[in-house]
Amino acid sequence: MLMENIETYWAIANKTIAIINILIEGWLVYRFVKPFINRKSYCVGISYSLAMLVFYLVPQEMNYPYLLGIFVAWITMCLTERKKIRQKIFLAISMYLIRWMVYGVTLVLRDIMFALFINTPYMLTEPVKQLIAYIVVELIYYGVAIVVMWLVIKLIHKVYVNKKEDISGKELILLFATLLTVMVGYFTFNFFSNVYVEDTGNYVWNVHPGYTFLRVIYQIVSFAAILIAVVIYQRIKEKQLEENANLLLAEQIENTKQHISEVEKLYGDIRALKHDMGNHITVLENLYLKKETTEIEKYLAELKSAWSESVAEIKTGNPVTDVILTQKQKEAEEKGIDFRCKFMYPVDTNINAFDISVILNNAISNAFEGASGCTNPYVSVSAYRKKNAYMLEVTNCISKYVEIDDETGLPETTKKDKGSHGFGLANIRKVAQKYYGDIDISQDESSFTLTVMLMVE
Repeated sequence: MLMENIETYWAIANKTIAIINILIEGWLVYRFVKPFINRKSYCVGISYSLAMLVFYLVPQEMNYPYLLGIFVAWITMCLTERKKIRQKIFLAISMYLIRWMVYGVTLVLRDIMFALFINTPYMLTEPVKQLIAYIVVELIYYGVAIVVMWLVIKLIHKVYVNKKEDISGKELILLFATLLTVMVGYFTFNFFSNVYVEDTGNYVWNVHPGYTFLRVIYQIVSFAAILIAVVIYQRIKEKQLEENANLLLAEQIENTKQHISEVEKLYGDIRALKHDMGNHITVLENLYLKKETTEIEKYLAELKSAWSESVAEIKTGNPVTDVILTQKQKEAEEKGIDFRCKFMYPVDTNINAFDISVILNNAISNAFEGASGCTNPYVSVSAYRKKNAYMLEVTNCISKYVEIDDETGLPETTKKDKGSHGFGLANIRKVAQKYYGDIDISQDESSFTLTVMLMVE
């Protein structure tokens, strides 16, 4: 009975192994795109598996089913997250090439095992044992392929620097140029194989065993070339990001130096007024004795004007933050933004003025940018103590909901040059973590609030 149904068992084994492999490949696709896509990345893996199951189970044989499966996965990526399209093209191409390379290489292992354990004179007389050996060989073949694919995916995740940014046009051109070279070689191999079969009636790899190894070497070299191209470009990009971060730090240091200079000027003006105060009192005294009321009023007005120009308008308890917030207030007036400030410097704490200035400069600058699209723009700055925590809040109006990166928890920059922006909140978080604190972001339909928590001694 078993012998009579052996063909049925072969068919069942084939289908079962193929379906399991398709489901695992769907999981690999999901794992591959997950670090790059913010939401519902599992949908990409599911769509790939479903598409491949449909292509596999249809009665009519399809050309390039895996290419179609990857195309369905790419469509799903675009529908799930309608941005970073070039990066999604890169992901789709990369996944297809990974599979093509891995299965091409491991196919050699499969052919060897078939020759040693299945297509032998003894196995041809023992169909049951041959079926069992076939199942074991297929499981080993697909198992090795899946493990290698997983390792390659982990490698790409490691070398790819900016997973949350769209791929550049230059990088995409570089990828396509390398891909075109690879595909030309791929179709050349296929064309030669088909011509050889038509002319001789034999498969080229049966007559020339070295052909298979040559093809494997070609696949490995091709994939390595693509990977190297991506790595080189990513290293260049990583260096650019580092340079941009250094430039931003240098800019912040320069701003701090400017604030210090403003503070020194402020103290200089105050010392000058203090030095001349005796003379001013003498003048006022003489005017009073002469009953020159009009002149006294003029003199007092001039003295008051000189004093207000020398002293910062906003008082926070620290001259550095006085100057920063006064400047931000003037900037808000120029931009037509209602600037509300209830900030007090955390005196008698371990927090230094430079760190506070980094927070204020970045947070308020971001708030100004966020409020710029509002009908009645406003920015509010406040600070308070909560037990051992110093809380600094910056709130601004918004005209639309701010997209938050799921991985970092920070708003995504809306500027085109993403590599040169987006460091402000990251630097604020670094300062907060320096004092064993962190940042929190909350928003509703009309407002956006950044809360910075610093632990104090």
